[in-house]
Order: sequence, then C-alpha cells, then structure tokens
Amino acid sequence: MPTTPTSTGASDAAPAAALADLRAAVAHLHPDDPLALVAVADDLCALGSPVAAVPFYEAALAHDVPGALYRLGLAHHDAGDPAEAFRCFELAGLAGDAHAAFMAGYVAHERGDLHAARRWFEQAWDVDGAPVRLARVLRALGDDGEAARVLAAVSGESWEAAVDHALSGALVPSAATALLESWAEAGEVRVASALADLYVRAGRPLDAEDLLEQAVLADDAASRTSLGVLRLRAGRVADAMALWRDAAAQGDAYAAELLSRFG
Repeated sequence: MPTTPTSTGASDAAPAAALADLRAAVAHLHPDDPLALVAVADDLCALGSPVAAVPFYEAALAHDVPGALYRLGLAHHDAGDPAEAFRCFELAGLAGDAHAAFMAGYVAHERGDLHAARRWFEQAWDVDGAPVRLARVLRALGDDGEAARVLAAVSGESWEAAVDHALSGALVPSAATALLESWAEAGEVRVASALADLYVRAGRPLDAEDLLEQAVLADDAASRTSLGVLRLRAGRVADAMALWRDAAAQGDAYAAELLSRFG
C-alpha cells in the first residue's frame, strides 16, 4: 500500500512531535493559508485521530489543495468508513491520482468487488505493489494466464511479485527456485520463507534450514515462523514455540495463528 499520513510518525517520538506541530499550526492558522489545514490534519492522523482530521481535509479540499482528496479518503478509511473512503479514492483516481487509484483498488478488493479492483489496480500500475495485487485479483477472477503474465513482467523488479510468481505454479520448480535465489543473492531476506518452502519440496531440508537461520539473524519474522515449522517437524517443540512467540511479537499473523492452535 502507498505511504499514508497515518503511517508516518511510527517512532516513539512521533506523537510528541506531531502534537507540537499541531499546536504550532493551530496557533498560526489563517484561512488564507490552506496548506496549514493539511498540516493540521496530517498531525491529527499521526496522533491516531483520523475522524478529527476529516474536517480539516475537507476545508483544504474546498481550497483546491493538491492531494487533499486522497488524504481525505485515507482519513475516512482509517476511521472505519470504507464507503466514503472509496468515493474519495474514486474521485481522486478519476482525476489522475495514481495512489488514489491504488487505494480505490484496495478498498474494492476488501469489499469483494473484483472487477472494480481490477480496473483500479490496472490504472495504478506504476504504484509499488499494484501489479502484485492486480495479479491476485486476476487469479480470483479465474484468469490465471493473465495473472502469470503480470507477475512475470514485474518479478525482476518486485520481490513480492517474484514470490507470488514462484509459488503460483506457473513456473517449473527449477525456474521458480532460480527466481527466488536471484533475489536472495541480492540480499532480499523477505523471499527466504518462500524459497525455503521450495527447497523442502525439492528434498533439500538442510538448505531450507540454513537459509531460514540466516534470515532469522536478519530479523525476518516470516522466516522465524517457517523455521519454527521445521523445528516442529523435527520434534523440537519448545524451539518451535519460542520461534513462533518471537515472530508473533513482531506482528506475524501466521505465527499468532499457530500459537493459538498449538501453543
């Protein structure tokens, strides 16, 4: 997903800094300075108050501030109003905002409107992550051939596309392995879990374990989860649980699911 105002300020110091910026902006706010409206709204979003940010974005939109409509859509989405968010993203996307088109596709996919998601992700092609999500929508629509063509076109530019392409079944095992190995050799640790899976399927469990151990040292949560699965298969239950707990603490949803089932 494209970077959003709410994704900034994730560090511990960000809320305090955002609050200071907000106070300064409010103290100097002037109706002839519409950019200040966006600054206030961005700070409110950074503080976790997207609902409070909506009127400021709306006021900025009334002054034709560039990007205000897209930000308004993000605020509505973060506030739990996908219908209004989708309306904003569609309008901004129709006006040529590629990131808004991406978000229109994202919300349409969330809502199960696959045909709309396809149209918007196609329009947002140049936005990071759009081709991968387009391919997933195409597969859901039953167009596996077009999905494979999309992934093949960007698998050299996107590690996520490479993983989806390698695991889709569109490539022979040796080609799928070579694709992910090229990313691993380039230092992309996030392909490790998928590549390890291919190694296991090929009867190379020791290579899979070594790869995952290296990725764990690089702090990749998905690799912790996968290594835990290998440890469990080897009868090392305590080690598996410890790896899953660490991965879940890092936010890995699959690790959390495994813990809930077996922990």
